[in-house]
Amino acid sequence: MLCSSITMSVINNNIRRIDVQFDKAKQQIDELHVTTIGLHKQAGNLEAVIKHMSLLEDAVSSLSVNSKSRAILHPEQIGGIVTNIHHTLSELHELMLDEPIEHAVQEFMWLVVAKAAVQTLGVILQSFLDRALALNDEISYWDSVLVSPWYTILYTIQIFPYRIWHKLMDTRSCEDDNSADAGQPAPGSHNRATKFNTRQNYFCPGRSQALRTNILSPFITAKFGIKKRLGLLRQIRNFHASSIGLLIEECFPIHTGDNLFDSPESLFIDEHWHTTVFKSVDLMGTLLQSVRFDSGVFELREDTSWISDNGSRLSRERSTDISSSKASPGLVAENLHDILFRLLPAYKTNSLKVVSRLGRPSCLVRYWLPISTVALSASTLLRILTNHRHELVRWATNFGTTAVEFWCNWVIDPIHRLIGTIKHDETSEIALMSRNSLEADRASLERMVIDFILDRGHSKHSGLSLNIDSIAEKVREGDLTPVLRAYEKDLRSPFAGTVRGDLVRALLIQIQKTKVDVEIAIGGIDALLKSQELVFGFVGLTPGILVSYMSLQWLYGLFGNRKGLQVGRKKYELRHALRNIHRTLTLSASTATGLLTSRDHGLLICDAEVLLRKADLILRGADRRTFQEDLNDLVNQRGIDRQFDIIDRMSWTHSEYIRR
Repeated sequence: MLCSSITMSVINNNIRRIDVQFDKAKQQIDELHVTTIGLHKQAGNLEAVIKHMSLLEDAVSSLSVNSKSRAILHPEQIGGIVTNIHHTLSELHELMLDEPIEHAVQEFMWLVVAKAAVQTLGVILQSFLDRALALNDEISYWDSVLVSPWYTILYTIQIFPYRIWHKLMDTRSCEDDNSADAGQPAPGSHNRATKFNTRQNYFCPGRSQALRTNILSPFITAKFGIKKRLGLLRQIRNFHASSIGLLIEECFPIHTGDNLFDSPESLFIDEHWHTTVFKSVDLMGTLLQSVRFDSGVFELREDTSWISDNGSRLSRERSTDISSSKASPGLVAENLHDILFRLLPAYKTNSLKVVSRLGRPSCLVRYWLPISTVALSASTLLRILTNHRHELVRWATNFGTTAVEFWCNWVIDPIHRLIGTIKHDETSEIALMSRNSLEADRASLERMVIDFILDRGHSKHSGLSLNIDSIAEKVREGDLTPVLRAYEKDLRSPFAGTVRGDLVRALLIQIQKTKVDVEIAIGGIDALLKSQELVFGFVGLTPGILVSYMSLQWLYGLFGNRKGLQVGRKKYELRHALRNIHRTLTLSASTATGLLTSRDHGLLICDAEVLLRKADLILRGADRRTFQEDLNDLVNQRGIDRQFDIIDRMSWTHSEYIRR
């Protein structure tokens, strides 16, 4: 497939529209064919006619547009079909046919070559469009180099070896010429006059200006060369744009509202559509022949150099001669064969050479300085790497170990703990203290208090009711009143209390009470943490996930496809492409009828192609379909004022993707 679905609104739609018109003609020709064969069933060579007509029918089916994405076939495929058509037409001409049958066969022959011509038109349009877009890229490159002094200086450095080599070759050629002149006899008057003219031309104003330019600065020489390249590239671009506009306007000027195929009588009384097919094929060949590539230099033939200004003149001047001549399907097939197998391949090869010569320098020229630097320092770099290979291996190992441990400790383990929390796994619960620590300390406090009270009550307060259960209950509630009273009493005589041991026991009981209170507080905090355990699990997992996501995004942007990561840049390019279309319409020189010239129409198609490719990266679904419809209206609309209205409609309809 020659062209992708991206160009369907620019070229494929035009090819499909023409193909639909010829499908209407095919229906009428089929009816005529069936009627003619029915009336002449007794013809002697009817079987041979039917056999050849079936071959032509297969060719028509192969050349028809069957889908939106495959409107244009590959040139080799079209060429093979055209070759078979040419052989079939030759065999049909050898048959002696009756006049009605010959008329029906002749019409079907014209239909077959017309279908092949439509496909050839699509191939040529796509070739011109691809070359024009490539030229636009080269023009943008040289414009960026020319407007920036730093880029111009860099370009001067890049071509410095080439300039040195060129100077050496010029010097060597001059020395060879001088040595050749030394072997000649003394010049006569004619030779002296020739040398005088040569010296006079050497000191002409143009050469003096070139000498001053070379003497002043290599920087100025580089800028002069860039401007010269830009001029040639723009000339070639304008030729391709004019050719695109001319082919679309003049080849098969059949539109939906035409009545060319509406009535069967008009189809066969008037041979205008035969002439249209022949003129279209002749125009394709003329455009491909209008470019000369002599020694890799682009030149237009003198009789077609005005194409970029008013391309329709070519078709008008040639229409008289073509109409007066007797065109035939065989001649059209020969012209198509010549276009597909000679003119088009030669144009592609030679134009690619010219664009390569005038375009940006090769990678070797642009990067010779860093390549030379790396080559000269390769031994030093290799020695450094060899001497520090163990450190480099250790750094790489540490980096890999760190990455693996980070992934395990901050991603895998938090995920396992989070899953355990969701499943209420006891091993995954958060705990600030052991489970039975509080109960054991509280039971110890109860025993200490009870023993203390019993010992003091038995020795000094025998009348005190010793209810162990009530004492234990009060201790659980935190009431240590008996112990505190004894402690207060012993403080009056601390020496005696210390000797007896009651004061020390009271202090130890209070310490145990403080320990129990702390554990109760910690237990409350522990309960609070357990109630929010799922939240803490997600919080612990978040840093590892964020770091992993950012790392993967960085690696994806560094090594993978950047689509979707530079939406702002794509919107800028889309906006800039729409601006180029508006600029093309603004600067266009409209004709007396208010239409664009062939050159401006071709430039509009090229800009529309770029715009559609940029939009394909951003728009999806219904937005993309409406954008293609608007762009199709813009390209096919007649009248600059209406085209400006369409641009305004596109601006506010797709403002989300166009405006900042």
